[in-house]
Amino acid sequence: MIICSPFIRRMSFYNKMIKAWGWWGAIATPTKPKFRAMDNIDPKKAYVVIANHESAADVLFLLGFFPINMRMVAKSDIRKIPFVGAAMARSGFIFVDNETKGKSIDHLNEQFKVLKKENLSLMIYPEGSRFKDVRLSEFRLGAFVMAINNGLPILPVCTKGIREMLPPGTKRFNYSNVEIDVLPEIDTSKYSYEQRHELMNHCYKLMHDHLDEMYEKN
Repeated sequence: MIICSPFIRRMSFYNKMIKAWGWWGAIATPTKPKFRAMDNIDPKKAYVVIANHESAADVLFLLGFFPINMRMVAKSDIRKIPFVGAAMARSGFIFVDNETKGKSIDHLNEQFKVLKKENLSLMIYPEGSRFKDVRLSEFRLGAFVMAINNGLPILPVCTKGIREMLPPGTKRFNYSNVEIDVLPEIDTSKYSYEQRHELMNHCYKLMHDHLDEMYEKN
């Protein structure tokens, strides 16, 4: 991607590279992930994918194993990494500044118009960051505003065990049983911009309750 990015701007060109990077990274981790309800994903559709953010390794499993081509929202600090940041930006990854929330939502919407033209889904962690001691933190509005504005369904994803495999703030992998559940998509066409908080709260409750069920099984 780094080599190609200065010359090729068509984002779909990088789909197989990104999927391969995620897949190889995921299978190198000390776990055998269990995916449930993958049939909730329609490979022909574009989604706004939302997931709980347990670890820096989350992205490997979602990019590598999901049957859709995705890009993700990342912190603006990553954009500053020489060569890597530029390659990610040119291949469709979107960088936002968590400190300027209003501008971040506007930037998100503007950048996503380019992804939408190539039928690419966008993965967002609505919590905004990783947390060591909270199962699911409060959501931010960006993902839900963008889904409403662009008329795209939301695909909620719940993960368990990735935090234990690679805890926030560490670089050492531990063996862990990783589980990834795909919830049914949420049709956003019935929500207006004024109902963005209602949509956000609905998604939060769905994911919060499902995560409780996942943890109670063990």
